[in-house]
Amino acid sequence: MEQSASYRYYISADNEELFRPVEIYIYFYNYKRFQKRLSHLAPTEYRCQMAA
Repeated sequence: MEQSASYRYYISADNEELFRPVEIYIYFYNYKRFQKRLSHLAPTEYRCQMAA
């Protein structure tokens, strides 16, 4: 019964409340996170370095 109660909470929650943390994480993962395959640079730093 507890699972259905938490499920109802998420269904009734505002979309912004649900999606904003996910969007923040996706932005961090794609643009700010240092990546080993990019010589330990963030993707934006790597692109700037390659463009110079």
